[in-house]
Amino acid sequence: MQILRKLTIKTCGDFTIAKIRKTLQDAAGYEGDKPKDIPDGLTVDLIKIAGESTGAATGQTDKGSYTKLSGSFVGTDMTTGELYQSGQCILPEFIGSQLGAALVNNAGQAVNFAFLIQAKAKANAVTGYEFAIKPLIETKPTDSMARLMALAGIEVKPAEKLEAPKSEEPAPAPAEDKPGKPKK
Repeated sequence: MQILRKLTIKTCGDFTIAKIRKTLQDAAGYEGDKPKDIPDGLTVDLIKIAGESTGAATGQTDKGSYTKLSGSFVGTDMTTGELYQSGQCILPEFIGSQLGAALVNNAGQAVNFAFLIQAKAKANAVTGYEFAIKPLIETKPTDSMARLMALAGIEVKPAEKLEAPKSEEPAPAPAEDKPGKPKK
C-alpha cells in the first residue's frame, strides 16, 4: 500500500484525462491506431475509495473549486488493484462538497463513506466523459431532509442490495458416484 499526501483521481492510479479516454477506448474495442467510437453511456470503473472524514476545507485552482476532506482514507485503482492511503482526500466537487456539508450538519462527528468512481462516456462533455459515483455503503437523508422529503411527498425507497464479490475459490469437483448420472 502506498501512502500519499492526498487521494485524488489523479494520484490514486494516475488517471489523467488522456488515461481515462484510453481506458474508455479500450473498453469500446480500441484497435491499434484506429480508436473505435466510444458509445455514449459506456462506463468504466476507475477507483474505489472509502474513508472517515473528520474535516473539510474549500479551495480554488485554475481547474475550479474543490473540497479537501481530512481524516483517514483508502483507495484502490480498479485497473491495477494498487492500494493507496492518505489523511487527505479530494473527490469530484459534486460529491466532495456534499460530504463537506454533511460534516457541518453532523456537528463535528465523522462522516463515513465508500464510493466507486467511474468514467461514463459523454460525447458533448469537454473531456469526452463525466464522472459517475456509486455509493458502496447505505446512506440515508438527514432528519431535516427526511422532513422536507415527506412534505414534498418524496418516498425513500430501500437501497438496492450490493452484490457480494465473487469468490475466487475453485468450485468443488463433481462427485464421481452420483446415482442416475453416467460415469465418464
